[in-house]
Amino acid sequence: MDHSETKPIDVQAGDEPTDTEVDETAQEAGPDEEVTAEAQDVEVAPGDEPAEAPTAEELQAEVESLQQALAEEHDRMLRAVAELRNYKRRVAREQQEKARYAGQSVLTRILPVMDNLQRILEHQADADSEEFARGIEMTVGEFFRVLDQLGVSVIDCEGEPFDPALHEAVAQVETDEAPEGTVVAVDTPGYCLHDRCLRPARVVVAKRPEAAESAS
Repeated sequence: MDHSETKPIDVQAGDEPTDTEVDETAQEAGPDEEVTAEAQDVEVAPGDEPAEAPTAEELQAEVESLQQALAEEHDRMLRAVAELRNYKRRVAREQQEKARYAGQSVLTRILPVMDNLQRILEHQADADSEEFARGIEMTVGEFFRVLDQLGVSVIDCEGEPFDPALHEAVAQVETDEAPEGTVVAVDTPGYCLHDRCLRPARVVVAKRPEAAESAS
């Protein structure tokens, strides 16, 4: 049986493969061999190394830092709440004191009037009726001066049209001397504090006579 001999192929120095032959060889190598070659050529950049995981000591230190910050914030909140409560209590106490002593300035001005009235009563037995009346008149005048200093004024009523905001009718009287609905007499004076009515005046109001109504 004859065996064929394999003869070696001599490649001469000028027989290097051409570019066309290299491309054909690469195509015959297949896609898997190309990916492997490319993967081998990829180099990792210096900044793309994966970050190292924090150690247990670092995590514990961060937890303790957060807990301390939370405790400080909670303490500030408690202090703010306490300050707000103290402020509310102080304001409420001041308002109560203001309401309790609101009439202090008024009473301070009225007390001298009361002193004069007491003096008049003490000397009533030694004074005649004219002197006593003059003392009362002076005291009343002083009292009205105090009211004027406080912004209190007497409501002008007589001869004015009836005003339900300032007057309270206690009676009606038939008369031809004043138009109907006019205040003809004052039973009890009324007072205003600046532009606010403290007490309406109790007045008598004119009414048209019945005879005149029948004639009309």
